Amino acid sequence: MRIRAPRRRWVVVLAVLLIVAVLTIRFLDRPNQIEFYRVIDPQTIGLETSAGPGSWTRVTSVVETPSSVTVVVSTIAISFGPSADVRSFVEATAKLGSPLGDRTVVDGSSGQALRPAPSPWPPQLGPQ
Repeated sequence: MRIRAPRRRWVVVLAVLLIVAVLTIRFLDRPNQIEFYRVIDPQTIGLETSAGPGSWTRVTSVVETPSSVTVVVSTIAISFGPSADVRSFVEATAKLGSPLGDRTVVDGSSGQALRPAPSPWPPQLGPQ
């Protein structure tokens, strides 16, 4: 049984569009610098980074060793038309296989050790 030519063309067009979409997403996906971390519970940490409007931010890698936890947070930023470089803090959470304890948390995109979040978190803005 043969596939008719018009149907075959649509399959090819859809395949090309799918490949272009996947390559575009991979091109726009960039690691983000993590500003600091906070301990949510013994096996969960919140990672503070900044991202622009319309972006998708998530944890893309967690590597645990006995002395450190290396985390990478990535963002896909899509902007239609001109946009200002407006960024806001975003928290991404990472689940650990074992409790954090006294291990060092490292930003996998820069290799720098992270500092804990300032207390209280979130910061209180405005008059108290």
